[in-house]
Amino acid sequence: RFLGSRCLVPVAPRFSEGLAFVAMAFKATAALTDVGAMQAVAGGIAEAEKLGFKVTVAVCDAGGHLLAMRRMDGAMPVSGDIAAGKARSAVMFARETKLLEAAVNGEKSKGGERAALLTSGHVLMEGGIPIVDPSSGRIVGAVGVSGVKPNEDAAVAAGAVQALAKPASKL
Repeated sequence: RFLGSRCLVPVAPRFSEGLAFVAMAFKATAALTDVGAMQAVAGGIAEAEKLGFKVTVAVCDAGGHLLAMRRMDGAMPVSGDIAAGKARSAVMFARETKLLEAAVNGEKSKGGERAALLTSGHVLMEGGIPIVDPSSGRIVGAVGVSGVKPNEDAAVAAGAVQALAKPASKL
């Protein structure tokens, strides 16, 4: 029911109309904040420095939009695009990109699936990990890393996600 023909603000029906309950059009959700994104990037950079790597660390939100990114001195310029793509792919497919890479490069693959996904703009290489809000279990973003071997990118991405588990974190 609406107030007038031009008003777009819905109002609850009257109890006298027989409806005692109105379903909500919204639900509570979690979101990765700017602080959380920067904390993840810092955690990834710290892990890369500890391992002696020069990489780019990118963090996106639950919609796959870039929130934060840092390319270390000495990292390849293209690593920025690849890291952002890994983060976006991890959140859009709701799984680590390692699993996506294995699915399309497995023994049974003839390459058709890979070509289709690559042409749609997804990066299916190890190094992208979803960020899950521990209180709700929902994916709130993802980290993508590029600059070294795929398994090394994944180790740095894991360090970035683990940095969010610290008590000072404000997701």
